[in-house]
Amino acid sequence: MSFFGPLSPSLLDETTAPIIRRALQRAKVVGHFTFIQVAVQAIGFCSGILLVRRLAQREYAYFTIANSMQATINVLADIGISVGLVSIGGRVWQDRHRFGELINTALQLRRKLGALAVLVITPILYFMLIKNGASVYYSVLLVALVLFGLFLQLSLGVLSVVPRLRSDVGRIQAIDFTGAIARLVVLLALVFLFLNGAVAIAVGSAMLLLQYWMLHRYVAQVIDLDAPANEEDRQAMRGFIRTLALNAVFFCFQGQITIFLITFFGKGTSSVAEVGALGRLAMIFAVLGNLLTNIFIPAFARCQSERKLRWLYLAIVGGVAGFSFLVVCAAALFPNGFLFVLGEKYAHLQRELVFMVGGSVLYALVGTVWELNASKAWIAGSWLYIPLTVGTQLALIPFTDFSSVTGVLVFNLVSAVPNLLLNIVLSYRGFRSFAARAA
Repeated sequence: MSFFGPLSPSLLDETTAPIIRRALQRAKVVGHFTFIQVAVQAIGFCSGILLVRRLAQREYAYFTIANSMQATINVLADIGISVGLVSIGGRVWQDRHRFGELINTALQLRRKLGALAVLVITPILYFMLIKNGASVYYSVLLVALVLFGLFLQLSLGVLSVVPRLRSDVGRIQAIDFTGAIARLVVLLALVFLFLNGAVAIAVGSAMLLLQYWMLHRYVAQVIDLDAPANEEDRQAMRGFIRTLALNAVFFCFQGQITIFLITFFGKGTSSVAEVGALGRLAMIFAVLGNLLTNIFIPAFARCQSERKLRWLYLAIVGGVAGFSFLVVCAAALFPNGFLFVLGEKYAHLQRELVFMVGGSVLYALVGTVWELNASKAWIAGSWLYIPLTVGTQLALIPFTDFSSVTGVLVFNLVSAVPNLLLNIVLSYRGFRSFAARAA
């Protein structure tokens, strides 16, 4: 009963039907994307497990170190740029020429940052490979392959924003699926010919080249790639870079801290290989990460309604937390089921598995809240992450055995807690400022 009397069924239908249709349409999009992403990640998972099982531990250790350092350089080349791309792109993505200006500005800045990152990280990568027994020739070959793949990643990281902000999930899926299936097919063929760490990295770089070709063709059709760089965008991104530089550099090394620690303090290449193999199981979060990156984060960035923004935030963070809880419970209750896929060389890592999954869960939550904050540029005060994390790690040093896989994984897990708490505080402040502007 309403204030004016009973509501007619026709009025209810007229009011609720559009809402229901929109909800069903969104659920269909998310469901279809999830199905394809599960297939893509399952194929990627098979490729990863194939390498874990077929590569000797020494070769898998080299592969792990090379991949970790490539990821480090890629992150260092992105300081503040992704934040600017999403936050600015959320306002201009419908203008072909204006969006092209933004993309070209980001590409220029990312390549400059990438060159600086290469100068810093390449000697570290070379030293880590040599320390773990790689020859000079083999180390140089691995470094060259890493840099080739990195060159492609610098462009892919920027161009991929175009289909994401345009919500062209079909294009994203086609590119992801093609790369994943091609990589698996090539690796399966090489199993019967020759496969080592260098070949595995070369295959990964070749697949990046394929995906770059596909993505570049698409982007050239929907935005103006000949548009000049935009000085206003450049200044805005430089502002983000200055704000985030120290924090991003620290976060970058923090993200690879398990590999650093186990390389310098561990018991040889077997420890590095064990950490890398366990890390393959963390690919279970890849589907979740792709959903966030390609559907939910862009939707959050575009949303300008305070009420809807709060519901989106709660739904996204709550969904990630719920899924993470289930994964931790499964790892604790059925560790042998997880470890079976890695093969006999890693079947003894039951306790280490739980700590690895726990760390992956915390970092997944941190990454989710951070991406939500960054998409709205709610990043003021993020620098506090550094003293909070350093303080936590200094307190842990007397109690941590850095020569063991378990000790390093526990250290990594606890180190994520301050960042999670800080990002929750940044979200709270961001919502308050958003409400104040809307009032």
